[in-house]
Amino acid sequence: MTVFSDLIEQELPAFSGIVPVLELEDRVLLPHSILSLRMTAAADCQLIADAISDNALVAVTLKQTSIDTGYEVRQAAAIGSVCLASIVAPYQLQSGDYSILLRGICRARSVVIQESDCPYQKALLELNPDFYADQPVIHREHRQLELLEHYARNFLDNSSDPTYYHLLHREISLGKLCDTLADTINLQPALSRLILEEHDVDLRSDLLLNFLKNKLREQQCNPLGHAISTEFSQN
Repeated sequence: MTVFSDLIEQELPAFSGIVPVLELEDRVLLPHSILSLRMTAAADCQLIADAISDNALVAVTLKQTSIDTGYEVRQAAAIGSVCLASIVAPYQLQSGDYSILLRGICRARSVVIQESDCPYQKALLELNPDFYADQPVIHREHRQLELLEHYARNFLDNSSDPTYYHLLHREISLGKLCDTLADTINLQPALSRLILEEHDVDLRSDLLLNFLKNKLREQQCNPLGHAISTEFSQN
């Protein structure tokens, strides 16, 4: 079963299939999340300006580099999974730089790179929305509770806070919950990319739950390693 959120249904009429590709260094945008950016590179600023002018969506992906040389990888296959996103509240500075918010809409994958005279790439995308197997190997409601419990034990000082229980009992899909929680955690880009690439919601929840469990084990083995140091007055 494939599920589209209301946000996706609202935004997709503006999706033509061919979109500019915005490559970010060390940042991964997930659906249902907001990313604040300042664009300074000339090619990126041109991409943003063109997308605003055309009222177009953009494909956001993690910029890849060669491990051996450090040079950017430009093969079409290197783009792979992307997050289809809209540009929110753009503001151009006097320097020509852009301050923008990117709102993640839906997973997609690049089918082919389009020839372009622009200083940035364009790609033909195929949408890759959340997939829910008809016969899941997990109990999804139980998995949501597991994710929230481990998230709270890792990142919330007081799990009895009403906000926590409000989130716990909200009617939210497992896929959206995974993306929402993952967006609030300072994950390594490699793990964030794996979460972006996984459109099978059950498998995506496995990735996130394993991370939360491992992090909790680390905290239990070294509780002082995660303590916040006290800042003393300079007076």
